[in-house]
Amino acid sequence: MGGSRIKHAVTDEAIAERRLAIVNHTAAIISNSGVDGCSFAAVSEASGFSIGMIQHYFRTRDRLILATIDHRIHEAEEEWREIASRGANALAKIRDLLTFSVEGDRSFADAWGFWLELYAASHKDPAMRQEVNTILELWRKFFLDVLEEAVAEGSINPVHDPEDAARLLLAVVDGLAIQTVNGTYGSSPEDMRRLLYRFAAAELGVDTSAWESTLACAAEH
Repeated sequence: MGGSRIKHAVTDEAIAERRLAIVNHTAAIISNSGVDGCSFAAVSEASGFSIGMIQHYFRTRDRLILATIDHRIHEAEEEWREIASRGANALAKIRDLLTFSVEGDRSFADAWGFWLELYAASHKDPAMRQEVNTILELWRKFFLDVLEEAVAEGSINPVHDPEDAARLLLAVVDGLAIQTVNGTYGSSPEDMRRLLYRFAAAELGVDTSAWESTLACAAEH
């Protein structure tokens, strides 16, 4: 009896892999169908796992969605920290962060589709709002840290203090992301990146040509 239980036991690694697969399918459903379209049945169909198994791991739909948000938060944090560790200087990190706002390991539609759907739904759900505000605070901290580093280096001369500059840059990122996801004004990810670079250059007191030149040199090293 005891040997049989050991033989059929599911390893912690297998459980982690199942949970990861489930939250990744959940995120894709949210990106494509919104939070309202995310049900156990939809996740089961997409992932191939039974509804019973999904309930076993996450208990409720709300817990599944919150676990998915938490996973995306940590995924984004790890990706940005890895990118930031390669930056030659603070100005290069600013460019990298702006680029990361547009393109990362996930496609634009997947990444921004997910977050914009959650932004839209979170004002009606306090628990979800708290999770969304967690990622937004982390996102703000990314910008604030690199702006303060650039000010200390003397590589930027921002119009506003780093706190306000970070929020302004975030507002532009979010606004352009909405336009780009919807194709408003014919917007594309490349358009979004170009406008972000131009706005940041003006806000941070960096000449656009010097900005591109400096960062291109940094990227070569």
